Amino acid sequence: MRLAIVGIALVLLAGAGAYEIRTRTGGVDPVVAAAVQVKLDGIPKSFGDWIGEDRDYDAKQMDRTGSIASLYRLYRNAKTNESIAVLILAGPAQEIGSHDPNRCYVGAGYRPVGAAAKKTATEATPLGPCGYWVARFDTDTFPAASLQVAWAWSVDGRWVASDNARYEFVREPALYKLYLSRRLNAADPEGNDPTEVFLSEFFPAAQACLSAK
Repeated sequence: MRLAIVGIALVLLAGAGAYEIRTRTGGVDPVVAAAVQVKLDGIPKSFGDWIGEDRDYDAKQMDRTGSIASLYRLYRNAKTNESIAVLILAGPAQEIGSHDPNRCYVGAGYRPVGAAAKKTATEATPLGPCGYWVARFDTDTFPAASLQVAWAWSVDGRWVASDNARYEFVREPALYKLYLSRRLNAADPEGNDPTEVFLSEFFPAAQACLSAK
């Protein structure tokens, strides 16, 4: 991914498991792609104190990741002014499952700092609790840029912190991936992390759209 793209890529594909993304000739079924995009577009722009603004996602990146649909949105907290970028990609499980920040962000000039941590959102969704990975990535530039990135995968709106998504979801016709990202303050890189609070509200709000038939 490009340096300018700091969205957390969490790929969600709730409810799309019933779709066959590929046609018999191996191309993308445009009807399926449109249906998945409608689900992603339906994810609420506002919930709690968070207000979202849609951003354009590079078409070349879509092709590179094998995605058939995407959502790229910046959410800002009206009370704290904290911002979190959300990127959701949807596509064939073999392609979507092979991407994680250790490939995407490293390729964009970032390096992982420390080990990724597996976490669970405190607010359970109707389908149960959701898990996700979270890690920090820095550049070697001066001054350095630091990002906190969270990511997860889903087939039905329930997010999972998979150890190997490509193989775990190999039998699924479609997969969502979610990325969340936020810039860290150089003076206080840890700061007050709003990620868990955000996800505890975002996961239930998004699930109704992604799990719809």
